[in-house]
Amino acid sequence: MDKNSQKNIWEIYSQSWSATDSAKRLALFEQSLSVDCVYTDPLIQTSGYAQLSDYMIELQKNVPGVKFIITDFKNHHDRSLAHWNMTDGSGNMMMQGASFGLYGADGRLTQMTGFYQPPQ
Repeated sequence: MDKNSQKNIWEIYSQSWSATDSAKRLALFEQSLSVDCVYTDPLIQTSGYAQLSDYMIELQKNVPGVKFIITDFKNHHDRSLAHWNMTDGSGNMMMQGASFGLYGADGRLTQMTGFYQPPQ
């Protein structure tokens, strides 16, 4: 899989964090994530679409209009590292972080790990 393909998959996955419509979020998941994907960050570990979707819904409640803007993307083999800014609905930067991705044989993400300083 080439860099552009992985970057495209990562961008689709990133969009799912902003999708407030569950059907749209599921469609983005199906394009970018394996069914048994594992998401991990300092606050939680989820497995599968339903748990990840529930976590995204909670973030959207706490940060209305949340959006992740990819500021740098690097990859090799079946792995990627994305640096990002998380913004609220007004475009205010809430935090910066980085995420590691592992891609399966079909090109979709199987593992995503977010690194950031959790709010105090």
